[in-house]
Amino acid sequence: MAYAAGVMSTSAADSTAKAVRRGLALVACLALSLTMASGASAAANVSSTSAKQVLTQSLRNATHAGSVRITVQFFSGSTTGKVVQDSGLKTGEQTVAIGNELASVVLVNSTAYISGNSKGLSSYFGMPSSLVPSIVGHWASVQQSDPSFGSVAGNVTLVPALANVTPSGTLIAGKRTKVDRQWVRSISGEGPDASGRVTLFVTANSRSLPVEAVESSGTSTQNKGEIVTFTRWGETLHLPRPTNAVPLSTLEAAAAEGS
Repeated sequence: MAYAAGVMSTSAADSTAKAVRRGLALVACLALSLTMASGASAAANVSSTSAKQVLTQSLRNATHAGSVRITVQFFSGSTTGKVVQDSGLKTGEQTVAIGNELASVVLVNSTAYISGNSKGLSSYFGMPSSLVPSIVGHWASVQQSDPSFGSVAGNVTLVPALANVTPSGTLIAGKRTKVDRQWVRSISGEGPDASGRVTLFVTANSRSLPVEAVESSGTSTQNKGEIVTFTRWGETLHLPRPTNAVPLSTLEAAAAEGS
């Protein structure tokens, strides 16, 4: 399989960071206004109960849909990146571009296949320098029994991907509004790592599926944020198994013998 992902220049990365910051600011202002409209104290308790119900139903509907296209635009300080993935319940495909790092993962038949350029393999996958030359331009297969399987394939499938944008703690439900030309409701709470806030927007109808999520954390000098969009719910995924992949365990054994 072929992947097309462009390497970001410095000026492009700066433009992307500014665009994501603008998007985060707009959505954050919207989320704040919805939170303020919900009231405080006793009213917040009612809002939290309503938010939990909306969130639970939306996650249940999302899992029942079975597949989705997820696009993530993010920044951390001056570093920007983009993730595009198609996630199913047991399969998935993910392409990552972080600065000039490129990495790809395909998960089919309980086996993960990884590829990327040298910087992507080293930084995103944490591959030792002794393995990188053997994988660049090729595919390496990672079995479930391999120690690195969890870190490689952990966020590719649908349920873990949803967990990354699921608010927790005291939840606040917002009023109906529009995001991406769709009527939505927002659920705000703590982010997965408890260091920031996440607001999840779900369609304000009986399907109640995630549309977008925004998360921000950090300080003014090292702020981080991301905008996650969800499209193509329930579409059938066609993910052919990459051919001529070499088992990662074989490459690791060869590298150990040569050291």
